[in-house]
Amino acid sequence: MPSLTSVIQDFLEYLKKQRGYSNHTIDAYRRDLSQFAAFTEKEIGKPSVNQVFTKQVLRAFIYSFSEKGVRPRTVARKVATLKSISRYCVKNSIIQLNPAKTLSTPKLDKPLPSFLTQKQAEMMIMPVPDDEILLRNRAIVELLYGTGMRLAELHALNVDTIDRKNGLVRVLGKGRKERIVPVTPDAIQLIERYLTVRSMAKAHDDPLFVNKKGQRLSRRQIERIVTKELAAVSRQKKKSPHVLRHSFATHMLDGGADIRAVKELLGHSSLSSTQVYTHISKEHLHKVYKQAHPRAGEKEE
Repeated sequence: MPSLTSVIQDFLEYLKKQRGYSNHTIDAYRRDLSQFAAFTEKEIGKPSVNQVFTKQVLRAFIYSFSEKGVRPRTVARKVATLKSISRYCVKNSIIQLNPAKTLSTPKLDKPLPSFLTQKQAEMMIMPVPDDEILLRNRAIVELLYGTGMRLAELHALNVDTIDRKNGLVRVLGKGRKERIVPVTPDAIQLIERYLTVRSMAKAHDDPLFVNKKGQRLSRRQIERIVTKELAAVSRQKKKSPHVLRHSFATHMLDGGADIRAVKELLGHSSLSSTQVYTHISKEHLHKVYKQAHPRAGEKEE
């Protein structure tokens, strides 16, 4: 019987190599499972895997966080982690039954996503001089807003993943699923100008967005760039790359796009993930209703 430590390590390797999870996601799993291992060692000593993966132990671990007043969203993530590793253990015949099936997830209030108004989005379209850094920063913002891609997806882009002739970008999403997304003419123009003035080498397989040393921009650097760019057009507290993703989805639905098309463009695995944006498109839905329903318009005298 393998040790809990080796099971956790094998599970994390599986997430990376088989499922294609990002380093950020794997780090979150690692933190949760390290806490779980520490908890079981404190409560049971050095238990076998069979002693660890029981309903009683899993529930006790989750309850320990609820007792401390940990936020429901954090507890929910730990529940999801335990369910995921338990499924892995059953699938690989490490344990016979899945003890995490009965774990309940705390009810979460789903906050509506933060997004720009269309007027604020239009304010981002301002002339940019032929300066490498300014062009790079504006291209990043326009690409995020114009495609709805995630931070990790933009971070991974290389020069040859942008089809500038046809206005398309090849995006590698969650689970290493590839999708092709249209790119706005404004973003293509900014990228072309940026690559023209870029001082560092730009072979086809080079990173698309680089720092002054020619190295791929880190996610944190991209976040700082987006925060600064959004501060120029919005006073809202949240100014992250995800705000631009939310804005893309919201404005697409407001413009009449089919929700299934938006789902594909965002790279969502299920329609339920996309449906959150319908809650913030009430103005558009009301307009469609008034135009389409025979009794919704004004009565004729």
